[in-house]
Amino acid sequence: MSMLLNTYIQLFIPKLLLIVLVFLGLNSCTENSDKMVTESLDVKQFHVDQIIEKDLNFNEDNLIENVVLVEGIIQDINSLNNRSTIILKGKKETDRLVICDMQKNQKLAINSLNLGDEISIKGILKGTLNDVILLNCIIPQPKTNE
Repeated sequence: MSMLLNTYIQLFIPKLLLIVLVFLGLNSCTENSDKMVTESLDVKQFHVDQIIEKDLNFNEDNLIENVVLVEGIIQDINSLNNRSTIILKGKKETDRLVICDMQKNQKLAINSLNLGDEISIKGILKGTLNDVILLNCIIPQPKTNE
């Protein structure tokens, strides 16, 4: 009986621990990822060529988890997994890009875009692997003088 109990504990405890760790990790990831970006936020502004250069240190400039405005040229627009994504490139030839995961309320604005258009996108800078990642992005509307 105790051997059966030991086997049960050895199988159950690691699985329970894994479930708790995954839940805590996902919960902490969604805290900032759910922050909505609005047009009224004042932000630091970059061109894609500036933001993808290796010498720009996002951590030193306290840009990670903050809203930034990035200007660039649309290389691709896709809707994989029911998520709209715009990929921006700069004018300089490089293999690094800016990947912008768009807010759902941006579908109409995205439909009017074409590959090669120069646009500005505002989003939460999450960091880089090879590419720069922005989440919850919006396409700010040009300000009019009325």
